[in-house]
Amino acid sequence: MKQATKIDIKSKLTVLHDTTHETCEFIAIMQTAFIYNSLKPLQENRPKAEGYWKEMDSLSTVIKEASLDDEAVKPYVPVPGHLSIIWKNLNKLCDLIDKKINEKVLFSDKAVNETIYLFQRLVEILRPTADIILARNTFLSKYIQESQANIEKMGDEYATLHENRLITGECLPVASSIYVNMLEAIKSIAWHTKEIAVILGK
Repeated sequence: MKQATKIDIKSKLTVLHDTTHETCEFIAIMQTAFIYNSLKPLQENRPKAEGYWKEMDSLSTVIKEASLDDEAVKPYVPVPGHLSIIWKNLNKLCDLIDKKINEKVLFSDKAVNETIYLFQRLVEILRPTADIILARNTFLSKYIQESQANIEKMGDEYATLHENRLITGECLPVASSIYVNMLEAIKSIAWHTKEIAVILGK
């Protein structure tokens, strides 16, 4: 019976890996929509986000049950929860980009460049996080933790710079609301990604 559980868990960890890796593809799609002000990439891929976070909720129960019989599974118990929140934040980013496009809200060139930069930094920590799920690695964990700290720092700095742009009239209030909320969602994704790396890097 235990052997069957182990085989099943291996397949579940593969699902966690694939779901984490898929975030990178999803971010690339969002970035395309953001850069080209195109709703089509979002419309075609939005259902994925909801599907993934619901799948993580059900997978969480399976992994919790398996951890009762297998000590090695216990570190993975919080992972689906973190991934679920990551996907919810990706969906939130889609909402914000959708609002920006539909309402024809213009970002300053600086805000566009800052957003793209942070999207790319997210991909750089999500890819190795997917790898850690199948092959736990202390070195990769430290890299992700350091990179997350940098994303947090840059996000805070961009928010401060943005306040100055708002004061000087370089940025409109409607754009400000969307941009600040995007920064918060990006920082949240990075934080939950880091938490996965901390848990599995021990």
